[in-house]
Amino acid sequence: MGKFITISPESALDLMEKEPEIAILDIRPEEDFIKEHIPGAVNLDYDGHHFQSKVENLDKTRPYIIYCKSGVRGGYFMAKMLESGFVGAYNILGGFVAWKISKLPLTSD
Repeated sequence: MGKFITISPESALDLMEKEPEIAILDIRPEEDFIKEHIPGAVNLDYDGHHFQSKVENLDKTRPYIIYCKSGVRGGYFMAKMLESGFVGAYNILGGFVAWKISKLPLTSD
């Protein structure tokens, strides 16, 4: 894949459906994740402790879709993934807020 780009929420949903092996990372705080998140997402709190070690434990050979609340931290995180040698990542434009406004699927714990 080798792409590191920001895509629309609709494009992200399309990618999730076409590539079931893609991992979805929610980098918002855990309490936000528990309330509501994109189905299939795994929480990796960007502001949490041991964040760098969590990133290093991710499989760098898998592609990822990442999102934060508004898309800003997601872009920063995507740049860190590129620097760390990941094969590819997509940041959702507008983050979780845009996903929700677009009325795309949501779930809660």
